Amino acid sequence: MQLRIASVVAVSTLLGALFAGQSNAAGPVTATVNLTTVDGKNCTITTEDPDGLHLEPNGTSLIASLATLTGDGCGTGGGTGGANPPTTPFVLTPSPNPLVANVDQPFTVSWTLAGGVAPINCSGAFTGAPAGALMSDWVQSAPAVIGANSRQITPVAADQGGGASAVTFSLSLTCSNADGAITSAAIPITINPVNQGGGDNCPANRLTKANLCYRNIIGTCTTDGGADNLTTFPIWLGRYADSSGTLTPTAPPYLDFPGPTGGGPTFSISQGQYISARFTVPTGVTVGRIGKFTKAFGNISNYTNADFSISTECGDFDSAAIGPSCKGLNVPNDGVGIRWRIDTTTSGYCRLNRGQTYYLNVRPVGCTNATCQLRIDG
Repeated sequence: MQLRIASVVAVSTLLGALFAGQSNAAGPVTATVNLTTVDGKNCTITTEDPDGLHLEPNGTSLIASLATLTGDGCGTGGGTGGANPPTTPFVLTPSPNPLVANVDQPFTVSWTLAGGVAPINCSGAFTGAPAGALMSDWVQSAPAVIGANSRQITPVAADQGGGASAVTFSLSLTCSNADGAITSAAIPITINPVNQGGGDNCPANRLTKANLCYRNIIGTCTTDGGADNLTTFPIWLGRYADSSGTLTPTAPPYLDFPGPTGGGPTFSISQGQYISARFTVPTGVTVGRIGKFTKAFGNISNYTNADFSISTECGDFDSAAIGPSCKGLNVPNDGVGIRWRIDTTTSGYCRLNRGQTYYLNVRPVGCTNATCQLRIDG
């Protein structure tokens, strides 16, 4: 590809002397500069300007105006040479789509890069957000690969502005390597306001974050080291600790419903609080598949019994819309809270329909301490 641009090339005093008379030459001038980059690539600059090749008055910059550039070392406006930036365009795909998020609830943005050479890093940007918005999970620079990429973002109250109304602004992403950079088209994002239940129009006293402790087969505790978001299924039940105590998966994205079997986390909760984790049954899950959520036992003191429900409403334990098979009351240690089955009505099993969004609701029963321990397994 040939690009007609104005090019500025820094040269030595010796080159300045060689070309000193060029700018005063009479008549049209066609001049060629052959460059070799530090990585051995080539760039040829040919001017068609009558005064196309001359030195700046400071004598250190050689100017080639109305120039044509050819070669693999001409770059794309920056870098150390080469012409292999990630290929444009690329498209951001949010999940859910269209993107409507809630404070403290993670969502995922995916994209695919083609062409280019590694290493590649991608940094996000946003426009139209409230003053003081952070979007820290998005704007950070992180490595990317040629092919499929994704990033999980969790809005915080500052991103929404802390007001009573939803806000809408735009996200974009710039991916770059040593040869150049490309930027995606912007996508709109709407963030719902914080409320007493932490989003999703939940009742008050919803526990939205906790430090999760995963127990392996020999009873030791593997703590993931942070205050985890309990409002969606992947963060709460999308990981497990194997026999060595290693968390699997080791990093996001974690497993969505139905998640792994066993190995769920232990966490602290107070009487009067509850957890409500949103999940959507995948459309590709097998009809008739069965599973369960269990009130598991652990070696930490202050364990408590629990109530379970699966409902289309957040924090719903008691409404008439919940069938008897979709709730379990005062479930003890090692007791099954709810058995479920996909797209099939069977006695003793909560029917979950593919493509439908539900909430797994859990609350302690009979906790008399300041906090008690719960462990829920898939």
